[in-house]
Amino acid sequence: MDNAVYYIWLQTICGMCSSVYRVLFERFPSVKDIYDCEDFSFLGSKYSCTERLNKKDLSASFEIYKKCKNNDIHILTYHDTLFPDSLRMLLAPPAVLYCKGVLKDLNQEVCIAVVGTRKITEFGGAVAEDFSYSFAKCGAVVVSGLAKGIDTAAHNGALRANGYTVAVLGTPIDEVYPQENEKLFYYLYDEGLVISEMYPSCPRTRADFPNRNRIISGLCVSTVIAEAGENSGALITARHAVAQGRRVYAIPGAIGSDNAGTNTLIKTGVDAATTPLDVLSELALLYPTKIRTENCASYGSKVASYGMKIVQRREDPPEEAVKEKSGSGAATATKTPAVIKNDGNIGGTEKRILSLLSNSRSMTPDELAESLRLDVSEIFISLTMLEIEGKINSLAGNKYIKK
Repeated sequence: MDNAVYYIWLQTICGMCSSVYRVLFERFPSVKDIYDCEDFSFLGSKYSCTERLNKKDLSASFEIYKKCKNNDIHILTYHDTLFPDSLRMLLAPPAVLYCKGVLKDLNQEVCIAVVGTRKITEFGGAVAEDFSYSFAKCGAVVVSGLAKGIDTAAHNGALRANGYTVAVLGTPIDEVYPQENEKLFYYLYDEGLVISEMYPSCPRTRADFPNRNRIISGLCVSTVIAEAGENSGALITARHAVAQGRRVYAIPGAIGSDNAGTNTLIKTGVDAATTPLDVLSELALLYPTKIRTENCASYGSKVASYGMKIVQRREDPPEEAVKEKSGSGAATATKTPAVIKNDGNIGGTEKRILSLLSNSRSMTPDELAESLRLDVSEIFISLTMLEIEGKINSLAGNKYIKK
């Protein structure tokens, strides 16, 4: 049996974004050894999946495996040689990545994340696309989330430069979301790569997009925030990048704008990027055979001044580039996404966190995990959701405080 079935089994048992994978992969030499183990008492009560690991039924995992194979979805597992080394270093690494498109060895590439708000201005979209165009032209791989707004502009900029771009989804690999990006999805299937931690028809939760952000930043040596609101998920990506030891840049926004969250990042010490060379120059020193800044030399003459001269953006890939997939054996993606479980109320873990925090008492994720006897990766997810909902603030020293 293909080892991928065992990885899928492990993922369906332990879920997404859990530090239990690091514990298991460090203790056992292979995933088959994890499957064959009958005593997981060493995990204690910290992980909710401990008892479920003794359920050895592979039938559901085999069905997921067959669905991937029948739809040209590549299953990239933690121990595969093409699995990104940088993701193995995450606190909560993915056990499996599901991929569709042109699969390259990202360990041999220089990846730059370009992310931002879905509610973009003309200024923000033009800047994101032009920066991404320059990054791709100079040899970098542009990584984003294939959402509408800044993500779409980033992917389009890389494609306009005939570059390679990677989209990390916050939805199952077989869903097209948002539906307005259907053409871009199919174009990336031919010219780039679409990846997701979530298998076909995977149940949805409200933490899926925040979970995805750690993979975007984890893949990249640098993360660029192009335009973002004060509580934007893009700022969460920036904090993931900082925690992961990556370089973060913010493109300044208009003072007083709703999308001026990048200015807040700059005030807290994040480097400002006013041209692509602000990001590329350092990378050219670190990766001289990959990044060629001379390809960015004409940049200044093309865009004299952002805000004074806006480059023309292309909203979609060229029409002729969108191929009909019917009858070709390629995957047929679901056009309507599943309903995300969200009753409008905060979850139990989040309520417990809020009960410990106050507007005068701050705590770190590790302190919260110890007090609540929970996996720190679960604490990170809940903190992310609380921050997006505006219920807590992050402070220096990786501490959080109640608003």
